[in-house]
Amino acid sequence: MVQRCAEARGEKREATWIACKGTWHPQHKQHISFEPFSCLPAMETFRFNHPRLKLPLTFLPLLCAALLFGDAAAQSCSTSFTFNNADKLFTYCDALTVQDASIAWTLNSPNRTLDVLFSGVAPQTGGWVGWGINLGSAPAMAGTQAFIAFDASNGSTILTYNVTEASKQSGLKCTPISLHVLDMQVQISGTSIHMLVSIQLEANQSTTLHHVWNRGSTVSDFQPGIHAFTQTDLSGLKTIDMASGVGTTSGFQSPHQTLKNRHGVLNTVGWGILLPCGVLAARYLRFTDPTWFYLHVFMQMSGFILGVAGWATGLRLGDYSVGVVYHKHRNVGIALFTIATLQVTALLLRPKKDHKIRKVWNIYHYTLGTTILILGILNIFYGFDILSPPGKWRRAYVGVLIALGVLTVCFEIASWAFTIHNNRKAKDKLPGGHVGGVHSVENGYRQDV
Repeated sequence: MVQRCAEARGEKREATWIACKGTWHPQHKQHISFEPFSCLPAMETFRFNHPRLKLPLTFLPLLCAALLFGDAAAQSCSTSFTFNNADKLFTYCDALTVQDASIAWTLNSPNRTLDVLFSGVAPQTGGWVGWGINLGSAPAMAGTQAFIAFDASNGSTILTYNVTEASKQSGLKCTPISLHVLDMQVQISGTSIHMLVSIQLEANQSTTLHHVWNRGSTVSDFQPGIHAFTQTDLSGLKTIDMASGVGTTSGFQSPHQTLKNRHGVLNTVGWGILLPCGVLAARYLRFTDPTWFYLHVFMQMSGFILGVAGWATGLRLGDYSVGVVYHKHRNVGIALFTIATLQVTALLLRPKKDHKIRKVWNIYHYTLGTTILILGILNIFYGFDILSPPGKWRRAYVGVLIALGVLTVCFEIASWAFTIHNNRKAKDKLPGGHVGGVHSVENGYRQDV
Protein backbone atom coordinates (compact mmCIF):
# COMPACT_ATOMS: atom_id res chain seq x y z
CA MET A 1 0.00 0.00 0.00
CA VAL A 2 1.46 3.33 -1.04
CA GLN A 3 0.88 6.23 1.34
CA ARG A 4 1.83 9.90 1.14
CA CYS A 5 2.11 12.60 3.81
CA ALA A 6 -1.23 14.11 2.89
CA GLU A 7 -2.90 10.80 3.71
CA ALA A 8 -2.22 11.47 7.39
CA ARG A 9 -5.53 13.32 7.32
CA GLY A 10 -7.39 10.16 6.27
CA GLU A 11 -9.66 7.83 8.16
CA LYS A 12 -9.51 7.61 11.93
CA ARG A 13 -7.15 5.08 13.49
CA GLU A 14 -5.83 4.39 16.97
CA ALA A 15 -2.15 4.36 16.02
CA THR A 16 -0.76 5.40 12.66
CA TRP A 17 2.63 5.73 11.09
CA ILE A 18 3.11 7.54 7.84
CA ALA A 19 6.05 7.44 5.48
CA CYS A 20 6.05 10.15 2.88
CA LYS A 21 6.12 7.56 0.17
CA GLY A 22 6.92 3.91 0.59
CA THR A 23 5.75 0.35 0.66
CA TRP A 24 4.49 -1.29 3.84
CA HIS A 25 3.24 -4.83 4.41
CA PRO A 26 2.26 -5.08 8.09
CA GLN A 27 1.50 -8.82 7.97
CA HIS A 28 4.92 -9.74 6.62
CA LYS A 29 6.82 -6.82 8.19
CA GLN A 30 8.62 -6.14 4.93
CA HIS A 31 10.80 -3.10 4.64
CA ILE A 32 10.03 0.33 3.27
CA SER A 33 11.78 1.74 0.24
CA PHE A 34 11.50 5.50 0.12
CA GLU A 35 11.40 7.58 -3.01
CA PRO A 36 13.53 10.60 -2.15
CA PHE A 37 11.61 13.77 -1.42
CA SER A 38 8.45 12.75 -3.23
CA CYS A 39 6.25 14.12 -0.51
CA LEU A 40 6.60 17.86 -0.94
CA PRO A 41 7.68 20.19 -3.74
CA ALA A 42 9.68 22.11 -1.16
CA MET A 43 10.67 21.07 2.31
CA GLU A 44 10.13 23.27 5.32
CA THR A 45 12.30 22.84 8.35
CA PHE A 46 12.33 23.97 11.90
CA ARG A 47 14.29 23.55 15.05
CA PHE A 48 13.56 20.76 17.32
CA ASN A 49 9.22 23.39 26.19
CA HIS A 50 9.49 24.22 28.97
CA PRO A 51 7.50 29.04 34.13
CA ARG A 52 7.98 30.18 37.66
CA LEU A 53 8.63 32.18 40.87
CA LYS A 54 6.78 34.71 42.96
CA LEU A 55 8.68 36.78 45.49
CA PRO A 56 7.26 38.45 48.60
CA LEU A 57 8.52 41.70 50.08
CA THR A 58 11.13 40.43 52.54
CA PHE A 59 14.39 38.56 52.22
CA LEU A 60 13.42 35.42 54.11
CA PRO A 61 10.26 34.58 52.12
CA LEU A 62 12.31 35.38 49.01
CA LEU A 63 14.80 32.72 50.00
CA CYS A 64 12.14 30.15 50.81
CA ALA A 65 10.57 30.65 47.40
CA ALA A 66 13.91 30.42 45.65
CA LEU A 67 14.82 27.18 47.39
CA LEU A 68 11.70 25.51 46.02
CA PHE A 69 13.31 25.30 42.64
CA GLY A 70 16.08 22.75 42.82
CA ASP A 71 17.54 20.50 40.21
CA ALA A 72 15.37 17.85 38.64
CA ALA A 73 15.57 14.39 40.08
CA ALA A 74 17.84 11.93 38.37
CA GLN A 75 16.21 9.96 35.56
CA SER A 76 16.21 6.22 35.18
CA CYS A 77 15.63 3.80 32.33
CA SER A 78 14.41 0.24 31.89
CA THR A 79 15.05 -2.52 29.37
CA SER A 80 11.54 -3.97 29.76
CA PHE A 81 8.39 -2.24 28.62
CA THR A 82 4.75 -3.00 27.87
CA PHE A 83 4.00 -1.48 24.50
CA ASN A 84 0.48 -1.64 23.08
CA ASN A 85 -0.35 -4.53 25.46
CA ALA A 86 2.73 -6.52 24.39
CA ASP A 87 5.79 -7.07 26.59
CA LYS A 88 9.03 -5.84 25.05
CA LEU A 89 12.51 -6.68 26.30
CA PHE A 90 15.60 -4.79 25.11
CA THR A 91 19.33 -5.32 25.53
CA TYR A 92 20.35 -1.81 26.59
CA CYS A 93 18.77 1.38 27.85
CA ASP A 94 19.95 4.92 28.52
CA ALA A 95 18.39 7.74 30.57
CA LEU A 96 19.08 10.69 28.31
CA THR A 97 19.40 13.21 31.21
CA VAL A 98 17.30 16.01 29.70
CA GLN A 99 13.62 16.51 28.86
CA ASP A 100 12.53 13.38 30.83
CA ALA A 101 13.57 11.25 27.86
CA SER A 102 14.99 7.72 27.74
CA ILE A 103 15.88 5.18 25.10
CA ALA A 104 16.00 1.37 25.05
CA TRP A 105 17.24 -0.74 22.17
CA THR A 106 18.33 -4.10 20.82
CA LEU A 107 20.86 -4.51 18.02
CA ASN A 108 20.41 -7.83 16.24
CA SER A 109 23.93 -8.54 15.01
CA PRO A 110 23.26 -11.23 12.37
CA ASN A 111 20.91 -9.12 10.25
CA ARG A 112 21.97 -5.69 11.62
CA THR A 113 18.45 -4.61 12.53
CA LEU A 114 18.04 -2.06 15.31
CA ASP A 115 14.88 -1.96 17.44
CA VAL A 116 14.57 1.30 19.38
CA LEU A 117 12.02 2.36 21.97
CA PHE A 118 12.21 6.10 22.61
CA SER A 119 10.19 7.56 25.51
CA GLY A 120 9.57 11.25 26.04
CA VAL A 121 7.19 13.67 27.72
CA ALA A 122 5.51 16.48 25.81
CA PRO A 123 5.33 19.88 27.57
CA GLN A 124 1.54 19.70 27.52
CA THR A 125 -1.33 17.65 26.18
CA GLY A 126 -1.50 18.07 22.43
CA GLY A 127 2.25 18.54 22.15
CA TRP A 128 4.81 16.45 20.32
CA VAL A 129 7.94 14.43 21.02
CA GLY A 130 10.65 13.82 18.43
CA TRP A 131 13.67 11.56 18.18
CA GLY A 132 16.04 10.91 15.32
CA ILE A 133 19.47 9.89 14.12
CA ASN A 134 22.02 12.18 12.52
CA LEU A 135 24.20 10.23 10.09
CA GLY A 136 26.76 13.02 9.93
CA SER A 137 30.05 13.32 11.79
CA ALA A 138 28.55 14.80 14.98
CA PRO A 139 25.21 15.05 16.78
CA ALA A 140 23.39 18.15 15.53
CA MET A 141 19.89 19.27 14.69
CA ALA A 142 20.56 19.91 11.01
CA GLY A 143 20.75 16.64 9.13
CA THR A 144 18.71 14.62 11.60
CA GLN A 145 16.46 11.89 10.20
CA ALA A 146 13.63 12.30 12.67
CA PHE A 147 10.52 10.55 13.89
CA ILE A 148 7.92 12.79 15.54
CA ALA A 149 4.84 11.53 17.36
CA PHE A 150 1.73 13.34 18.56
CA ASP A 151 -2.00 12.95 19.04
CA ALA A 152 -3.80 13.93 15.84
CA SER A 153 -7.50 14.32 15.18
CA ASN A 154 -7.59 10.83 13.68
CA GLY A 155 -5.51 9.10 16.33
CA SER A 156 -1.97 8.78 17.60
CA THR A 157 0.44 9.46 14.77
CA ILE A 158 4.15 9.07 14.09
CA LEU A 159 5.63 10.77 11.02
CA THR A 160 9.07 11.05 9.45
CA TYR A 161 10.88 14.36 9.00
CA ASN A 162 14.17 15.25 7.39
CA VAL A 163 15.54 18.20 9.37
CA THR A 164 17.73 20.04 6.88
CA GLU A 165 18.26 23.25 8.84
CA ALA A 166 18.55 24.32 12.48
CA SER A 167 17.46 27.93 12.15
CA LYS A 168 14.13 28.14 10.37
CA GLN A 169 11.33 29.53 12.52
CA SER A 170 8.41 27.53 11.15
CA GLY A 171 6.57 24.29 11.56
CA LEU A 172 8.04 21.13 10.04
CA LYS A 173 6.30 19.26 7.25
CA CYS A 174 6.49 15.53 6.76
CA THR A 175 9.30 14.48 4.41
CA PRO A 176 10.96 11.18 3.48
CA ILE A 177 14.11 10.17 5.34
CA SER A 178 17.21 8.25 4.29
CA LEU A 179 16.99 5.61 7.04
CA HIS A 180 15.86 2.11 6.04
CA VAL A 181 12.78 1.88 8.27
CA LEU A 182 11.18 -1.51 8.85
CA ASP A 183 8.44 -0.58 11.29
CA MET A 184 7.12 2.39 13.28
CA GLN A 185 4.59 2.33 16.12
CA VAL A 186 3.49 4.84 18.73
CA GLN A 187 1.80 4.72 22.13
CA ILE A 188 0.51 7.92 23.74
CA SER A 189 -0.98 8.39 27.20
CA GLY A 190 -1.53 12.01 28.21
CA THR A 191 1.79 13.75 27.75
CA SER A 192 3.82 10.50 27.78
CA ILE A 193 4.80 9.45 24.28
CA HIS A 194 6.59 6.22 23.33
CA MET A 195 7.87 5.42 19.84
CA LEU A 196 8.95 1.94 18.73
CA VAL A 197 11.05 2.05 15.58
CA SER A 198 12.85 -0.74 13.72
CA ILE A 199 15.70 0.23 11.40
CA GLN A 200 17.86 -1.77 9.03
CA LEU A 201 21.50 -0.68 9.28
CA GLU A 202 23.68 -0.80 6.19
CA ALA A 203 26.34 -3.49 5.99
CA ASN A 204 29.21 -1.04 6.40
CA GLN A 205 27.40 1.39 8.70
CA SER A 206 28.92 2.14 12.11
CA THR A 207 26.92 1.08 15.14
CA THR A 208 27.89 4.36 16.83
CA LEU A 209 24.94 6.65 16.17
CA HIS A 210 24.28 10.32 16.92
CA HIS A 211 20.89 10.69 18.63
CA VAL A 212 18.91 13.94 18.63
CA TRP A 213 15.62 14.50 20.44
CA ASN A 214 13.29 17.32 21.44
CA ARG A 215 9.70 18.20 22.26
CA GLY A 216 7.20 20.97 21.65
CA SER A 217 3.83 22.25 22.82
CA THR A 218 1.80 22.58 19.64
CA VAL A 219 0.88 20.72 16.47
CA SER A 220 -1.06 22.40 13.67
CA ASP A 221 -2.25 20.59 10.54
CA PHE A 222 0.15 17.71 11.22
CA GLN A 223 3.06 20.16 11.48
CA PRO A 224 4.87 20.23 14.85
CA GLY A 225 5.39 23.79 16.10
CA ILE A 226 8.82 25.09 17.04
CA HIS A 227 10.22 24.10 20.41
CA ALA A 228 11.49 26.39 23.18
CA PHE A 229 15.09 27.59 23.22
CA THR A 230 16.32 27.10 26.76
CA GLN A 231 19.60 25.30 27.30
CA THR A 232 17.60 22.20 28.25
CA ASP A 233 15.66 22.33 25.00
CA LEU A 234 18.89 22.62 23.04
CA SER A 235 20.76 19.84 24.85
CA GLY A 236 19.00 16.78 23.45
CA LEU A 237 22.13 15.35 21.81
CA LYS A 238 23.99 12.13 22.56
CA THR A 239 26.30 9.71 20.76
CA ILE A 240 25.80 6.03 21.65
CA ASP A 241 27.53 2.86 20.50
CA MET A 242 24.46 0.70 19.99
CA ALA A 243 26.57 -2.47 20.10
CA SER A 244 28.14 -1.84 23.52
CA GLY A 245 25.65 0.57 25.10
CA VAL A 246 28.35 3.16 25.80
CA GLY A 247 27.26 6.74 25.24
CA THR A 248 28.72 10.22 25.45
CA THR A 249 26.69 13.37 25.94
CA SER A 250 27.51 16.14 23.53
CA GLY A 251 27.54 19.65 24.88
CA PHE A 252 25.57 22.14 22.82
CA GLN A 253 26.82 25.68 22.42
CA SER A 254 23.77 27.73 21.47
CA PRO A 255 24.16 30.77 19.22
CA HIS A 256 25.52 33.88 21.00
CA GLN A 257 26.09 31.84 24.17
CA THR A 258 28.90 34.15 25.32
CA LEU A 259 26.62 37.18 25.05
CA LYS A 260 23.90 35.32 26.96
CA ASN A 261 26.35 34.48 29.73
CA ARG A 262 27.49 38.11 29.97
CA HIS A 263 23.87 39.24 30.08
CA GLY A 264 23.19 36.88 32.97
CA VAL A 265 26.30 37.81 34.96
CA LEU A 266 25.82 41.58 34.56
CA ASN A 267 22.20 41.48 35.66
CA THR A 268 22.77 39.05 38.53
CA VAL A 269 25.63 41.07 40.01
CA GLY A 270 23.98 44.44 39.34
CA TRP A 271 20.32 43.96 40.20
CA GLY A 272 20.65 40.86 42.36
CA ILE A 273 23.71 41.49 44.56
CA LEU A 274 24.92 45.11 44.59
CA LEU A 275 21.47 46.69 44.92
CA PRO A 276 20.44 44.52 47.90
CA CYS A 277 23.79 45.28 49.57
CA GLY A 278 23.14 49.00 49.05
CA VAL A 279 19.74 48.63 50.71
CA LEU A 280 21.34 46.94 53.73
CA ALA A 281 23.88 49.75 54.02
CA ALA A 282 21.15 52.40 54.01
CA ARG A 283 19.02 50.61 56.60
CA TYR A 284 21.56 49.32 59.10
CA LEU A 285 24.74 51.41 58.84
CA ARG A 286 23.34 54.86 59.59
CA PHE A 287 25.35 55.05 62.81
CA THR A 288 28.42 55.52 60.56
CA ASP A 289 26.98 58.77 59.15
CA PRO A 290 27.98 60.02 56.59
CA THR A 291 29.94 56.92 55.51
CA TRP A 292 26.77 54.86 55.08
CA PHE A 293 25.40 57.38 52.59
CA TYR A 294 28.43 57.27 50.31
CA LEU A 295 28.53 53.49 50.54
CA HIS A 296 24.83 53.32 49.69
CA VAL A 297 25.21 55.62 46.68
CA PHE A 298 28.29 53.75 45.44
CA MET A 299 26.59 50.35 45.57
CA GLN A 300 23.35 51.59 44.04
CA MET A 301 25.08 53.42 41.18
CA SER A 302 27.42 50.48 40.51
CA GLY A 303 24.46 48.10 40.46
CA PHE A 304 22.52 50.44 38.18
CA ILE A 305 25.42 50.73 35.72
CA LEU A 306 25.89 46.96 35.56
CA GLY A 307 22.13 46.51 35.26
CA VAL A 308 21.94 48.95 32.35
CA ALA A 309 24.80 47.11 30.65
CA GLY A 310 22.91 43.85 31.15
CA TRP A 311 19.73 45.45 29.83
CA ALA A 312 21.61 46.58 26.70
CA THR A 313 22.92 43.06 26.07
CA GLY A 314 19.35 41.83 26.48
CA LEU A 315 18.20 44.19 23.73
CA ARG A 316 20.94 42.83 21.50
CA LEU A 317 19.92 39.26 22.22
CA GLY A 318 16.34 40.23 21.39
CA ASP A 319 17.50 41.34 17.94
CA TYR A 320 19.13 37.96 17.40
CA SER A 321 16.13 36.01 18.69
CA VAL A 322 13.81 36.49 15.72
CA GLY A 323 10.42 34.90 16.33
CA VAL A 324 11.19 33.89 19.92
CA VAL A 325 10.18 36.27 22.73
CA TYR A 326 10.36 35.49 26.44
CA HIS A 327 7.53 37.82 27.39
CA LYS A 328 7.79 37.64 31.20
CA HIS A 329 11.55 38.17 31.25
CA ARG A 330 11.32 40.94 28.68
CA ASN A 331 8.44 42.84 30.31
CA VAL A 332 9.91 42.63 33.81
CA GLY A 333 13.26 43.80 32.42
CA ILE A 334 11.70 46.85 30.77
CA ALA A 335 9.77 47.73 33.95
CA LEU A 336 12.92 47.26 36.03
CA PHE A 337 15.02 49.54 33.83
CA THR A 338 12.31 52.22 33.76
CA ILE A 339 11.80 52.27 37.54
CA ALA A 340 15.55 52.21 38.20
CA THR A 341 16.03 55.19 35.89
CA LEU A 342 13.32 57.09 37.80
CA GLN A 343 15.09 56.20 41.04
CA VAL A 344 18.41 57.61 39.83
CA THR A 345 16.67 60.76 38.63
CA ALA A 346 15.01 61.14 42.04
CA LEU A 347 18.42 60.82 43.71
CA LEU A 348 19.69 63.79 41.72
CA LEU A 349 16.63 65.81 42.84
CA ARG A 350 16.91 64.80 46.50
CA PRO A 351 15.65 67.66 48.75
CA LYS A 352 17.43 68.72 51.93
CA LYS A 353 16.45 67.11 55.24
CA ASP A 354 14.50 70.14 56.47
CA HIS A 355 12.59 70.64 53.21
CA LYS A 356 8.82 70.27 53.46
CA ILE A 357 8.62 67.63 50.71
CA ARG A 358 11.47 65.52 52.10
CA LYS A 359 9.00 63.12 53.77
CA VAL A 360 7.16 62.59 50.48
CA TRP A 361 10.48 62.05 48.70
CA ASN A 362 11.49 59.45 51.30
CA ILE A 363 8.28 57.46 50.74
CA TYR A 364 8.80 57.68 46.97
CA HIS A 365 12.44 56.59 47.28
CA TYR A 366 11.67 53.63 49.56
CA THR A 367 8.76 52.44 47.40
CA LEU A 368 10.78 52.49 44.19
CA GLY A 369 13.75 50.86 45.91
CA THR A 370 11.64 47.98 47.21
CA THR A 371 10.03 47.50 43.79
CA ILE A 372 13.43 47.42 42.08
CA LEU A 373 14.70 44.87 44.57
CA ILE A 374 11.74 42.54 44.01
CA LEU A 375 11.71 42.86 40.22
CA GLY A 376 15.47 42.41 39.99
CA ILE A 377 15.54 39.12 41.91
CA LEU A 378 12.38 37.90 40.17
CA ASN A 379 13.85 38.50 36.73
CA ILE A 380 17.10 36.78 37.64
CA PHE A 381 15.17 33.57 38.29
CA TYR A 382 13.24 34.03 35.05
CA GLY A 383 16.64 34.31 33.39
CA PHE A 384 17.82 31.10 35.04
CA ASP A 385 14.82 29.31 33.56
CA ILE A 386 15.60 30.62 30.08
CA LEU A 387 19.37 30.16 30.07
CA SER A 388 19.25 26.86 32.00
CA PRO A 389 22.86 27.04 33.25
CA PRO A 390 24.38 24.20 35.31
CA GLY A 391 22.56 23.89 38.62
CA LYS A 392 25.58 25.11 40.59
CA TRP A 393 25.01 28.69 39.35
CA ARG A 394 21.41 28.80 40.57
CA ARG A 395 22.49 27.27 43.88
CA ALA A 396 25.31 29.80 44.17
CA TYR A 397 22.90 32.71 43.76
CA VAL A 398 20.44 31.17 46.20
CA GLY A 399 23.40 30.93 48.59
CA VAL A 400 24.05 34.65 48.14
CA LEU A 401 20.40 35.39 48.94
CA ILE A 402 20.60 33.19 52.02
CA ALA A 403 23.71 35.05 53.18
CA LEU A 404 21.97 38.39 52.65
CA GLY A 405 18.94 37.08 54.51
CA VAL A 406 21.02 35.91 57.48
CA LEU A 407 22.84 39.25 57.49
CA THR A 408 19.50 41.05 57.47
CA VAL A 409 18.26 39.04 60.47
CA CYS A 410 21.48 39.70 62.40
CA PHE A 411 21.36 43.43 61.66
CA GLU A 412 17.68 43.58 62.59
CA ILE A 413 18.28 41.84 65.93
CA ALA A 414 21.23 44.09 66.69
CA SER A 415 19.21 47.16 65.72
CA TRP A 416 16.33 46.23 68.03
CA ALA A 417 18.70 45.40 70.87
CA PHE A 418 20.43 48.76 70.47
CA THR A 419 17.08 50.58 70.40
CA ILE A 420 15.81 48.81 73.53
CA HIS A 421 19.08 49.54 75.33
CA ASN A 422 18.87 53.25 74.46
CA ASN A 423 15.24 53.44 75.56
CA ARG A 424 16.04 51.92 78.94
CA LYS A 425 19.00 54.25 79.31
CA ALA A 426 16.81 57.24 78.50
CA LYS A 427 14.27 56.24 81.17
CA ASP A 428 17.04 56.41 83.76
CA LYS A 429 17.53 60.11 83.02
CA LEU A 430 15.43 62.49 85.15
CA PRO A 431 13.65 65.38 83.49
CA GLY A 432 12.16 66.49 86.86
CA GLY A 433 10.56 65.17 90.07
CA HIS A 434 10.23 61.60 91.21
CA VAL A 435 6.81 60.72 92.63
CA GLY A 436 6.66 58.56 95.74
CA GLY A 437 10.28 58.84 96.86
CA VAL A 438 13.13 61.07 97.86
CA HIS A 439 15.89 61.71 95.37
CA SER A 440 18.66 64.02 94.41
CA VAL A 441 19.91 64.90 90.97
CA GLU A 442 23.54 64.94 89.98
CA ASN A 443 24.72 65.44 86.40
CA GLY A 444 21.23 64.77 85.12
CA TYR A 445 20.88 61.26 86.58
CA ARG A 446 18.54 60.11 89.32
CA GLN A 447 20.01 59.01 92.60
CA ASP A 448 17.59 57.58 95.16
CA VAL A 449 18.29 58.57 98.73
